[in-house]
Amino acid sequence: RSLRKMLRSRRSADVVVVGAGIAGVACAHYLSRGHGARVVLLDERPPLTYTSSLSTECYRNFWAGSQTMSALMDRSIDLLEERARECNNAFGLNRRGYWFVSASTQGAAQQLQTAEAVSQHARSTVRIFSDGRHGQRYDPGLPYDAQTETIRLFRGEDAVRAFIGGMPEFVTPKATSLMHCGRCGWMSAQQMGAHLLSEARAAGTVTLCPASLVAVHAEEGRVSAVSAAVGVPDGTSSRTIEQIPCHAIINCAGPFAAAVDELLQAAGRAGAGDGLLSELPLLNEVHAKAVLRDERRVVPDEATMCIWQDPIDLGWDEDERVQLREMGGFEARIADVLPAGAHFRPYPGSPSSLIMLWEALHDDLGIASPPPEMPPIRDELFGELTMRALSLMVPRLSEYVREDGTMSASISVDGGYYTKTPDNLPLIGPVPGAPHGAFMCAGLSGYGVMAANAAGHLLAQHVVGEATPSYADAILPERWHNHEYHMRLQQGQVKVGLQI
Repeated sequence: RSLRKMLRSRRSADVVVVGAGIAGVACAHYLSRGHGARVVLLDERPPLTYTSSLSTECYRNFWAGSQTMSALMDRSIDLLEERARECNNAFGLNRRGYWFVSASTQGAAQQLQTAEAVSQHARSTVRIFSDGRHGQRYDPGLPYDAQTETIRLFRGEDAVRAFIGGMPEFVTPKATSLMHCGRCGWMSAQQMGAHLLSEARAAGTVTLCPASLVAVHAEEGRVSAVSAAVGVPDGTSSRTIEQIPCHAIINCAGPFAAAVDELLQAAGRAGAGDGLLSELPLLNEVHAKAVLRDERRVVPDEATMCIWQDPIDLGWDEDERVQLREMGGFEARIADVLPAGAHFRPYPGSPSSLIMLWEALHDDLGIASPPPEMPPIRDELFGELTMRALSLMVPRLSEYVREDGTMSASISVDGGYYTKTPDNLPLIGPVPGAPHGAFMCAGLSGYGVMAANAAGHLLAQHVVGEATPSYADAILPERWHNHEYHMRLQQGQVKVGLQI
């Protein structure tokens, strides 16, 4: 054997982190930098690729009344601000806020109900304005760590127009309610992740890529080592199997977390006979985004994330609706009114672009576990239909549709997966049914980038045995072994995480 292989065979760690996406990198960062742990970070792919590279890159502490998620995200934003300060904001964190926009009576009523509910929470500040004399103006240039209200709600056309102020008009004049959520914005997710990874490596974290977990070993009910297949299979030779002694393993495998959990459960059963079989309810959903080259400058660069909160009719004429319904399947579905939630944010540059999303266009797809390497995205249809939906909020987007109905816009589409639980809350903590020392940080749904810092910090607290914050119990994986929790969720007594 070569000297390099001999040295690798003697590799050991305190913690092995499986999955080098943003969650895994954050766990490695806070374990190595904050606690001096020796960490090996392993993945089949280079760090911060796959789903982590396809993020919308946004963050928010607004969770429509979920105090658990608001508290988790406030902590994550605190940590984002700390990381921004230590690198002179190299990852471009901003504080532009989110706008939820409605042109319907029902939407306005829903926003008022939400604002009133949020106002009851500790640390929340909510202000409501009902005419154009409020003196409030949208400010896209706030410092990334500016103190802001949780919600400012503008009710009525005059109040909405006065808040938008001197910006070029792009939001429909029919908008009668606008809810501005303050502690929100975006960043360069790749640069933020690169900063976490760089600091982790400086603190001793070792990346092992390409490598895949093949077994977890336990002695006396505790994690003792993992086995990993290392290297790229070339068809002529098998990959090297390397055993890495360790005291803990963390499942941060994103869309592949269920497969890693099976290995953890196998190690638990091997050490405990008929040990508890823990099948955690991890589901994968397609996440797609379209990038529109906004050559007409329909949306100003200084705009923020805008979410249309009304149900969406795509504007087919009656003949088109009949034809779509006759086609059946997805085409028949889009002939009818679809759920709200289409949203976009500007991506300044030359030319400017818009990142556009709408989860309703893929929520009918069932995804196997493990998922296909390439998500089944509805490519061209997704870009066209999302732009049609957003033209209800930004009427000038219809300028990109020719008279014959074809698109004149340049739109690219990509995507990955959201991995989530039925309550849309993450799984952070010890893994039930697995050996002692097995943890997970998974199920981060569509909020992986924004939650990564708090999730990694909390997971490190679990591993080293530190006291955890008050919200930690609500997101422990063991909740799924509690029959009462299942019943409360079915009865609507659990506040699920908001997905946009």
